Amino acid sequence: MRLLGCVPFLCCVLCALSQSQPRARAEFEQKGGLITVEADRLFRQSLDLWVAEGSVVIIYQDMVLNAPRITYKPVSNEVEAQGPVEIRRGFERLKGSAARLNLNTDTGIINDAEGHTEEQLYIQAKRLIKTGRGKYTAQDGFLTACEEAIPKWSFTVKSADVTAGGNARIKHTVFKIKKIPIFYFPLLIFPTGQKERSSGFLLPSMGHSSNRGRRISQSFYLVLGRSADLTLNEDYFSERGFGHGLSFRTRPSEVSSLEVDWYFVNDRKNQGGTMFNGIGETQLPHGFRAVADFNLVSSFVFRQVFSDNFYSATQPTETSRVFLTNNFESGSFNFLVSREETIVPRSALSSNTETSSVQNIVIRNLPTFDLKFTGRELFNIPLYLDLDTSAEARSRSERGIVRRTTDNGEDLVLKTPELTQRLDFFSQVYFSLPLFQGLRLTPRLGVRETFYSDSLTELATAEDLLSGDNLERRYMAASLDLKGWGLSKIYHNHKGDALKHLIEPTLRYRYITGIDDFERIIRFDEVDAIANTNEIELALFNRIFVRRYTEYGQLNHEWLSFRVSQKYFFNSNFGGALRPGTINQFFPLNTMTGFPYGAIERQFTPVTSVLRFSPQPHYNFDIRADYDPAYDTFRNFSITGFLTRSGIYLGTAYFHTRKLEPGTLDSDQLQGQLAIGNLQRGLSGSTIFSYDAENGRFLTYRAGLNYFWDCCGISLEFQGFNVGFREERQVRFSFFLKGLGNFGMIRRPDRIF
Repeated sequence: MRLLGCVPFLCCVLCALSQSQPRARAEFEQKGGLITVEADRLFRQSLDLWVAEGSVVIIYQDMVLNAPRITYKPVSNEVEAQGPVEIRRGFERLKGSAARLNLNTDTGIINDAEGHTEEQLYIQAKRLIKTGRGKYTAQDGFLTACEEAIPKWSFTVKSADVTAGGNARIKHTVFKIKKIPIFYFPLLIFPTGQKERSSGFLLPSMGHSSNRGRRISQSFYLVLGRSADLTLNEDYFSERGFGHGLSFRTRPSEVSSLEVDWYFVNDRKNQGGTMFNGIGETQLPHGFRAVADFNLVSSFVFRQVFSDNFYSATQPTETSRVFLTNNFESGSFNFLVSREETIVPRSALSSNTETSSVQNIVIRNLPTFDLKFTGRELFNIPLYLDLDTSAEARSRSERGIVRRTTDNGEDLVLKTPELTQRLDFFSQVYFSLPLFQGLRLTPRLGVRETFYSDSLTELATAEDLLSGDNLERRYMAASLDLKGWGLSKIYHNHKGDALKHLIEPTLRYRYITGIDDFERIIRFDEVDAIANTNEIELALFNRIFVRRYTEYGQLNHEWLSFRVSQKYFFNSNFGGALRPGTINQFFPLNTMTGFPYGAIERQFTPVTSVLRFSPQPHYNFDIRADYDPAYDTFRNFSITGFLTRSGIYLGTAYFHTRKLEPGTLDSDQLQGQLAIGNLQRGLSGSTIFSYDAENGRFLTYRAGLNYFWDCCGISLEFQGFNVGFREERQVRFSFFLKGLGNFGMIRRPDRIF
């Protein structure tokens, strides 16, 4: 009985001894460093052959190899592993049924290999041949970024050369979605690892349009050194023909860059043309900055038909400019050469190309020198000076600028000389005078003198609009601003929350006199569109403030604001500048509201009201309306707002205008945007539209549906245009591949939540 009682005790002792027995370990000095072999059993089979068995671990430099059994030759530093093999080095994670490696040359073969050669590149091959550090040749398998037995997408491999941190090069590969073949590539090269730039063909893309037909696009990317690249684009439209484009980018230094885009279409329907856009900038010594920004197109019709977005298709103005600027203390110096062309609606509807080009408004600066000083203190007292002086060479051409017509009713064409000189000097002094209870009075007095080397004729019947005579304009501008006083009251509720209500009236008086030749002035910009005025403006602000708790503590937040304002003109025809029955856009008629109201003589402007409501950071809205006492009705109304929550975004804008006088029109425009879901993972959808309720049509719309997995995503998009020359519906599709890019016409949407 005593002997039997000792048996359990002896078993426990033997188990403890077996568990505490250390694993076998050996170290070998090699040229590349120390190699460590650790296993359950390790023995030397011959002079140059070691055998390790049982959870073998080999560590050499930054590589770790795991296998059930290995044989190691110290002289040649070769390893042969059997059983499930695993190799780890940086982002490299490879598994196989067996492996034979030379650790000195970092070469060898892994059978039935699978795993990552880079963070985003998953490979599976019957034979994976290591040809050097980070270099592989895969045979009979596939490449993907999806870790699945049957990946969502893959490229088949007969033979592929892969360089970690470089490129993967595959010959005669087929792109598959699951097991379905989609596209064949005789040669495919794509970057791995850090996505270093490399030359090659980009993935092709396809789409369909009811106006341009089926579209197939192919691009070639060319690296031009470390600081420049070039992309060549070729588009085929089944209904239109071929489109050719290129994009050039360079960054020769940290402070200099240049981007140029060119696109040309030889259209079968005679709506083709050329677009040329670019922007470049550089920092120069002594604080100077030089910028070139140009936007040129051969015809408005071409841009409207072939633009990919609604903004470009409807933008009426093309501007090209080169400028040099320097800001210093309270001043700035600017040099400008520019060309601005605006397409008027009548030109866009004309079928006569010559007439259309004449009707476009073209303004050139050749060049402009401008020097400004702002807020410069005088005589060490709180008296301040603003100074704006410029010397310019300008030209302008358009039809109907001075509202004169020929005997048969056609608008006269104004075309100034190539160089019309304009010298302008404007100085203004002001100070701020505190009164009582926070009330502050700010008087301003300014004098402006402008010289023009050319001017318009005085006779309304003259067909030669340019007189050739010099013109000097000299006027005085004075104003008084009274603001700062207000009534306020703080309210408390039963929870202790506070609400502050502030009522603040403001008053401004403005007087401009001396502009007696308004109709003779050639209007190049806002400097010329100024008329005599004698006016007073009243405004009343209502504001409600609440406390908002943030991570930075308590902040005062404007929960609601409401502003009502109106002007009274003592001189309703602005010294003869106003012409009843037509559009009048000059200062001060272009203030108060963004909608024209100056086609009739009036002393009271419309009553302008603006309501802003922002109860929370994730939603607010803005309501604006102009009430016109001359017509006893509202001229216009608009509401804009947005709401954003986790996984949802909603934005809307509505504009309504009424036709009350020349220059106004009946209009109801509704714009909206809705996005639901996470645009980085899972299901998401979005839509954006612009609807013309007055005519019952969508000007543009775009609706998209997306789904993104861990290694790929898919997007389907419907887009339509119905504006001007363009009535079109498009269907676009893209398949996004992790680590590679996209196949299709849609870029991956940005995350907006």
